[in-house]
Amino acid sequence: MKIALIGPGLMPIPAKNWGAVEILIWNYKVYLEELGHKVNIYNTKDLDFVARTINTNEYDFVHLHYDEYIRFFNQSLNKPYCCTSHYSYILKPRMWGTYYKSIFKNTLQAPGIIALSDKIAQKYRDSGYKGFLRVLRNGAEVLRFNFRYQGNRKAICLGKIEPRKRQALLAGISKGRVNIDFVGPIVDPNFQQNETCRYLGIWDKPYLYEHLTDYSCLVLLSDGEAAPLVVPEALAAGLSIVVSESASANLDPMDFITILPDGLTDPNRLQNAIDEQISRNVAVREEIREYAQQRFDWSIIINEYVSLIEEFNAQPPTSLQARHLKRIELFDVWQQLQRSILNPLLAVNWVKQWFRPKRHL
Repeated sequence: MKIALIGPGLMPIPAKNWGAVEILIWNYKVYLEELGHKVNIYNTKDLDFVARTINTNEYDFVHLHYDEYIRFFNQSLNKPYCCTSHYSYILKPRMWGTYYKSIFKNTLQAPGIIALSDKIAQKYRDSGYKGFLRVLRNGAEVLRFNFRYQGNRKAICLGKIEPRKRQALLAGISKGRVNIDFVGPIVDPNFQQNETCRYLGIWDKPYLYEHLTDYSCLVLLSDGEAAPLVVPEALAAGLSIVVSESASANLDPMDFITILPDGLTDPNRLQNAIDEQISRNVAVREEIREYAQQRFDWSIIINEYVSLIEEFNAQPPTSLQARHLKRIELFDVWQQLQRSILNPLLAVNWVKQWFRPKRHL
C-alpha cells in the first residue's frame, strides 16, 4: 500500500531527542516499510502543499496526527482519511477552552478516527461520533532498550518538565523521602531539585535506550495525557510503573503497575507506592519486559495498524465519509465558480464540465 502520514510541522521527523508524536510517526514509517509498504511523511505547516500533493497522488490511506488541522483537511482532501488526536487534555473538557472546543467539534466531522485508548474512543462515541472509529495504542521499540536483570532501586521521572506533568510538585513532596532522578527539558520555573530529587539534564535517544534500564521504577503524575509514550518505553526497559490515572492509558491490572488518583499530594501514599514497586521490581523485571513485548512492541502494533487500514478501506462509505466527499465536491465547485467570475471563458468551460454526464465507476 501507499500511505501518507501527516505530522504537525512543529518539530523535525525523525525527532532528534524529544517529541513523542514525531517519534510515533517515524516508527510508523519504519515498520510499515519493513512490511513492504511505501510511506511518505508530510511534516509542514504548508497545508495547501500537503493537500495538493496528496490529492494528485494515489494514496491507499491517509493518516493525520494533528487535530488542529482537521478542519482544513475535511475541506481539502479528495478522499476519506483517518485522524488521531494526541491532545493531553482530550479526556478533560473542563481544561479545553474555546479553541479546543472548536477543534473537537471539527474532529467529529472527520471521516475516520484512530483513538489512542478505549477511554478516548468512548469520549468520541459519547459526543455523538458516528464514523469509523478504532483504537490503536502507542508502541515501543522494545528490543532497542537495553535490559538489566536488576535496577538501582531508584525511580526516574522522564519527560519534559512542565506544569502538566507536575514534576515540581513531585520533587517537593518527595524531598527527603524518595530518590527520584528527573530527565528532560525544563520549562517549569517552579521545578527545584533537592537532596533526594536530582535533575540529570536531557538524554538523547541512544543514551535513553542504554540507560533507562538502570532504574527500578518510572514515576509520572501528569494531570493530563493522551497515551504517554514513556510508559511503554519504561516497561520495555524492565521498570515498574507508578502513574496517575491520567497517565495510565492502555495499562492492564498488573502487580508491577500502580495507578494513583489524579491530583495526589499525599507524600506518604506516594512514598509507599514507589517503595513498594521498587522492592518488587527485581523479581518481576523479566515479566515486565515480556509484557511490554507482547502488548506494546511495534511488531504487534504495526500488524494491527495494517489490519485497521484494510478494514477502513473495505467498509462501505459511512454517512460521514459521504458528507466529506460531498463537501470536497462543493468546495471545488465554489473555487471554480470564483475563478470563473474573473474569467468569462473559464465560466463557459466550467458550465460545460459541470453539466457533462458523469461516469460512475
